[in-house]
Amino acid sequence: MSNKSDKLTLIVEFSDGLDTLIKDELLKKVDGRQQATLTLASEHSGRPTSIRDLVEYIRDNCIKRNPELFYMENGVRPGILVLINDVDWELTDDGVD
Repeated sequence: MSNKSDKLTLIVEFSDGLDTLIKDELLKKVDGRQQATLTLASEHSGRPTSIRDLVEYIRDNCIKRNPELFYMENGVRPGILVLINDVDWELTDDGVD
């Protein structure tokens, strides 16, 4: 079981217009790129936090308007790339249902 100090701090970069959907107070420009530092629990529903959990966190806590432009049904909209260290998350174990 996770305790309160078990947190993940992630730097998430938003580009190509997606940054316009994110709450302004979360964004910081670093080297010309829009980034947000997000903190999540290291566990979600009794299991390690996944990228899918991060995507849902962004949808529920960071989008200021038109969440349907980011999230559709049970994942990001087609055409939005979720990259982890420049690798498409769908090519990782976390991107597979």
